[in-house]
Amino acid sequence: MNAYELQALRHIFAMTIDECATWIAQTDDSESWRQWENGKCAIPDYVVEQLLAMRQQRKKHLHAIIEKINNRIGNNTMRFFPDLTAFQQVYPDGNFIDWKIYQSVAAELYAHDLERLC
Repeated sequence: MNAYELQALRHIFAMTIDECATWIAQTDDSESWRQWENGKCAIPDYVVEQLLAMRQQRKKHLHAIIEKINNRIGNNTMRFFPDLTAFQQVYPDGNFIDWKIYQSVAAELYAHDLERLC
């Protein structure tokens, strides 16, 4: 993964550099994240693995919902959670990363006019 791909994934998940440092790198070291995004330092393997796992989970969610849309299952509306607390009221086992993946999927489907948000 290169610096541009790192930035792209951060934006896809609508995460700040500080959030990525905390939740993905699990270091609270925002400066290191900035250096990775600027291409000044190599991105650690564990960060790449976490982001690729998040990307795969997002892809899986997207395909599952698109399959339901194609089969006309459901009403083509998807919850949009304004914050982690609201997400955890519906998904009590969900964490910050789960919420960001869910929100990314919801936004993507809405952007393509495949789902309405509620």
